[in-house]
Amino acid sequence: MNVTTSNILSKIEPIRSNGFIRPISMERKIILIGSRAAHCHYPNAWKRWNDYDLILKFEDFKSFIEEENIPTVPIGKNKFAGEWNGSMIEFEIAWPGSSAYDVFDIIEGRYKKIEGVTMFIPSMDWLFAFKASHKYKKNCPHFEKTMHDYHAMKMMGCKIPNLKWFKKREKETYVKKRPRLNTTKEDFFHDSELKYVYDHDTLHIAVAHLAKPAYEYYKADNEEVFCSKAKWDICNEQIKLYGVLEESYVLALERSQIPYRDTISPFESFKIALMKVCTSITSGWFREYAYENYYKILQMYSDEYVEKFKEGLKNGIVKKVEEK
Repeated sequence: MNVTTSNILSKIEPIRSNGFIRPISMERKIILIGSRAAHCHYPNAWKRWNDYDLILKFEDFKSFIEEENIPTVPIGKNKFAGEWNGSMIEFEIAWPGSSAYDVFDIIEGRYKKIEGVTMFIPSMDWLFAFKASHKYKKNCPHFEKTMHDYHAMKMMGCKIPNLKWFKKREKETYVKKRPRLNTTKEDFFHDSELKYVYDHDTLHIAVAHLAKPAYEYYKADNEEVFCSKAKWDICNEQIKLYGVLEESYVLALERSQIPYRDTISPFESFKIALMKVCTSITSGWFREYAYENYYKILQMYSDEYVEKFKEGLKNGIVKKVEEK
C-alpha cells in the first residue's frame, strides 16, 4: 500500500521569505488558507489545489465579491461559495467573537499577490492549525485529502501555534456530541439506523489476530465496552494497531458487508469504516491513535476479514443477536 506522505519531504522547495508578519498593515485583510496557501510556501509539495479558501470580515467580503464580480451562494451560517477565475472559491465570514475573527489579531504570515489581489498567507504552523481543527469532521468528503495534508505538515515539523485559539476553533467545528469510550454497548452503537443481525463481540472473535480480540487487552474489568486508558498505555504497539484494525473490520461487516455485500467491495467497506473510526464512531485517545496511525493500519488491511466472518458463521463462533 502506497503511503502518500512518504516522499513529501523530497518535494519541498520553500519560497524566499523575509520572515513572518502580523496582518495589520492592510486596510482590507484577506486571509488565504488551505492547499492554495500551502502551495505558496511549498509549490512542489502542493502542486495540486482545487479551490480558494478565504477568511474575511463581512465588509471585506462584500467589497471583494463586488470588485471581482463573483456571484455567491450561502453554504452555512458563516460561509459562502462561488467561482473565481475558473476555480471554486469559498468564503468564511469572520463574525465578531468567532475564532475566525480572533485570528486577525494573532496570526502570522506574509502578504502575496494572488490573481492580482493582495492576500495574507499564514505561516505553515497556522495552516496546520486550520487543517488539524477539522480533521475529525464526520463524513467529510475531503477526509483523505485532509489526512494526507495533516500528516505531510506534521512530517515538516508543523506545530499548533496557539493552543487556546485552536481549542476554540475545534469547539466551533465539532457541534455534535461525540461517542464516549466509557459507555454501554447499547449507547455506543446507537448512531446507526441498521438493525444488527450478529453479535458485535462474536464478530470481534471471528476477525481477531491474536488469541483473543485486541480490545480485550485494554477493556476495563467487568465492563462491556468501557476501555481503560491505563491498560491501553501498557499495551504494545501491535495490540494497539490490531485494536483499530479489528474495530474497522467489524464495523465494515456490520454496516456494509453484511447488509450490502453485493454492492460494495470489502476494501471500500473497510476504508469507510476506518474513516469512521478516525472521526465519528470513537473519540478521545482511541480516535487520536487511529488518526495518527491511519497509513500503518491501511497497510495492514486484508480481504480475509470477510472470509473469517464466513468461517465464524460455519463453526458457530459468530452468533446472532438473539442467540447471544
